[in-house]
Amino acid sequence: MPNDSAAPACGTWTADSAALERALAGPSLAVLDEFGVIAASGADAASFLHAQLTNDVANLAPDAVQLNGYCNAKGRLLAVFTNWRSADAIYLQLPREILPAVRKRLSMFVLRSKVTLADASDEWTALGLIGRGSARLLQEASGLARPVDASAAIGEARIARLRPSPRVDERFLLLVPTRELADWLARLRSAQRIDSAAWWWSQIDAGVPDVFAATQEKFVPQMINLEVLGGVNFRKGCYPGQEVVARSQYLGKLRRRMGIAHVDGHAAAGADVYADAESQPVGTVVMAATAPGGGMDLLFECPVEKVGGVLRAGGPEGPVLTVRPLPYELFDPTA
Repeated sequence: MPNDSAAPACGTWTADSAALERALAGPSLAVLDEFGVIAASGADAASFLHAQLTNDVANLAPDAVQLNGYCNAKGRLLAVFTNWRSADAIYLQLPREILPAVRKRLSMFVLRSKVTLADASDEWTALGLIGRGSARLLQEASGLARPVDASAAIGEARIARLRPSPRVDERFLLLVPTRELADWLARLRSAQRIDSAAWWWSQIDAGVPDVFAATQEKFVPQMINLEVLGGVNFRKGCYPGQEVVARSQYLGKLRRRMGIAHVDGHAAAGADVYADAESQPVGTVVMAATAPGGGMDLLFECPVEKVGGVLRAGGPEGPVLTVRPLPYELFDPTA
């Protein structure tokens, strides 16, 4: 598997910018080794996860791929999941670096529930497919009658069409059993093989966050726009931190949001964001990756009123953030 760039450092990816430009031509395929998988099985798996996570796991359709969050009691995110179900289990995909701690914490609340939480990372492989022609290639490779417009099940594998970004209209996530990986790579052999940094950059370009060790317990879901992206269900029952999340939503206390920006220097996930003339940080870098053309693109979180001023990454003298509009509208899903 190709791995030409530096190893990802907890939500930060560096790569050759020219290689990124070539990847955008597409279709381009990356093996996303950064991800691991927790498998929840047993009679109470769905009800247990429904009571722990921010989204509606109980009504998750068999062919659906869902965005979800896991909070502590203060409403701060411990993880962001991509989850799906089979006949035997519900699967939670998350960065490998935080999987052991998240699995351990979830296990603390199993108590008498009939559910087993296992590390299934070796049993599943995530593939990212991006760039022009990806939808057509994936349709041909999967044998579907029409292109995937949301999600689809191909045997045990799952395909999710991801939110487009301003510079990458066609973006997909494939979740395949590892025993079928060679077959899927053969089906998609006409795609150019790329490093995972390009796929992660496209996530940033699309304004889609994740949580890594450097950013655990820093954000309430709304601070990184998770409810706008469909990762929070406000009609479901209680879960850890639900009261804080709901109060933030209904009492109009959404004073902090996630934005997208470019810096000409370096930025790293978990780094502080500073406002000009202020000695104390006002926000946090959520994710960062080398951008096509050089520099780095990043997602950052800070008070809404600070976005119009000068912001810097990493320190009071750090590189200036050139903020650009998010590729989606912020709205209230409860309205």
